[in-house]
Amino acid sequence: MISPNTSRDFLESQRRELRDLPYVEVVGITKGPESVECFYDDVLASPHIVEVAEQAERDRFDAVVISCFFDPGLKAAREVISIPVTSAGESSLHMACSLGERIGIVTTVSNSVPVIHHLVRGLGLESRLATVRATSLGVLELDGSENTVNALSKESLSAIKEDKADVIVLGCTGMAEAAAALQEKIRAANLDVPVVDPLRAAIEWAEALVKLKLRHSRVGYPSPPKKRRTA
Repeated sequence: MISPNTSRDFLESQRRELRDLPYVEVVGITKGPESVECFYDDVLASPHIVEVAEQAERDRFDAVVISCFFDPGLKAAREVISIPVTSAGESSLHMACSLGERIGIVTTVSNSVPVIHHLVRGLGLESRLATVRATSLGVLELDGSENTVNALSKESLSAIKEDKADVIVLGCTGMAEAAAALQEKIRAANLDVPVVDPLRAAIEWAEALVKLKLRHSRVGYPSPPKKRRTA
């Protein structure tokens, strides 16, 4: 699993969250943004994510998971490697479609909102989207603390009550440590609405593809044409 930024603290938080999955190796990128919160960050992170994905295939891993809701480098990685590649945004949104009809996404800062709308349009899921709400917490501020849980709860409950969302998707993998507590808060409000953790969704999606012996289409993701490329 590839942590999409250069933050050591974020990398370690991802490792803590996944310590119950010893078969998942969590690695990071060494160049790029310290967090991914806008289109610019997405572009800066993508080439380094693809490089790590290529190395993962050489190291004979079964699959690659990109731990970012924006899915940076996802399509490019599928072009250059043959093992399954999943990412948090695509995986969690498709999973949400099997859990409800109106998806509420709760994300980090306001800069992330247009990126998520772009992602949703690209997946053809605009008709299923109820809302995208920002907590105003940056990626590197997220953890399992009461402050994070309360911020997520406030926007999630508004998405359900005001925007009529019937499934909540967390719009950042840094929210994984707070996902279980958020689900409890929603249930405590007498609302039977599921919360999709995008980090776990992407891992489970990858596991399913490996078990089913499936990988991405070479018609949809043809190998890049051979040419000289300067980094």
